[in-house]
Amino acid sequence: MLRLSLTAVVLACAVSAPAVAAAQADADFQIIRDWDADRSKTESTQDTLQLLSGLIWTPRAYDDFVLRFEYRPLQPDARGTLRLRSTVPADGNVRSYGVALDRSAERGRLEATRQTLHELTFVPSRPVDDASAWIAVEARAEQDLLTISLDGRPIATADRTESLYGTIGLQADKGGLELRGMRIAALQAPAAFDASLPRAGDPGVTTPRAIRQAYPAYSRAAMTARARGVAKLEFVIQADGSPGPVHVLSAPHPDLALASIACLRKWRFTPPLKDGVPTAMIATMELSFKLK
Repeated sequence: MLRLSLTAVVLACAVSAPAVAAAQADADFQIIRDWDADRSKTESTQDTLQLLSGLIWTPRAYDDFVLRFEYRPLQPDARGTLRLRSTVPADGNVRSYGVALDRSAERGRLEATRQTLHELTFVPSRPVDDASAWIAVEARAEQDLLTISLDGRPIATADRTESLYGTIGLQADKGGLELRGMRIAALQAPAAFDASLPRAGDPGVTTPRAIRQAYPAYSRAAMTARARGVAKLEFVIQADGSPGPVHVLSAPHPDLALASIACLRKWRFTPPLKDGVPTAMIATMELSFKLK
């Protein structure tokens, strides 16, 4: 496996007040400097990366995020795909959501690989005739909602996504892409955890039972590392039986900590009771990660 590194260059210029506000908001973003590559062909400069063939992906996984970058196809009919929330479930077949990257009216459209896509909206764009034009992309992943914007305009949305975390990848499908300004920001900080809530075993507390379960999936990095073991979680079961804030006490790999949280979001429980009244409570769980 090859590790690519891209150095970003920031240019200083006179800007308007709205641009200053946007720059300040951008302070929360981190530049993605390193990429893992396998069977791909790339060429890099100081501030751009040309992906000529194959696939590159982030060395780590993400859950809720905003991703921003710019691209331009290297040929008139060149096309590529942005891969979001790529995971490797128990069957070993990679799953992901894809975003079309080309100059056509279909650019920005969401697709799904080996999972369901619930497309809410898609707005076709005018084809890009200028070969030198850069196309700005913003991909937002929040809970089970994906939103894609191009050049500041919302293009596509999809909800009820099956994958709630995963690796981010870029794929050259034909002709190659030139990329620059890859940066990402986490959407939210960990939710507050009320340690004073009742726990299983406390007087008058009825332990809820699981009525809907899910199984965690590996990321590329965790699979490559052959990570295995048990993730231990402490979390809140809300009064309606849905999961609340989660603390990962331990996990065999950083990506599997995210995988555990993403998995737990899909669980549902019978409402916890204290003296017969529904109430939020603290519970613990262990999730086992095994590789065949």
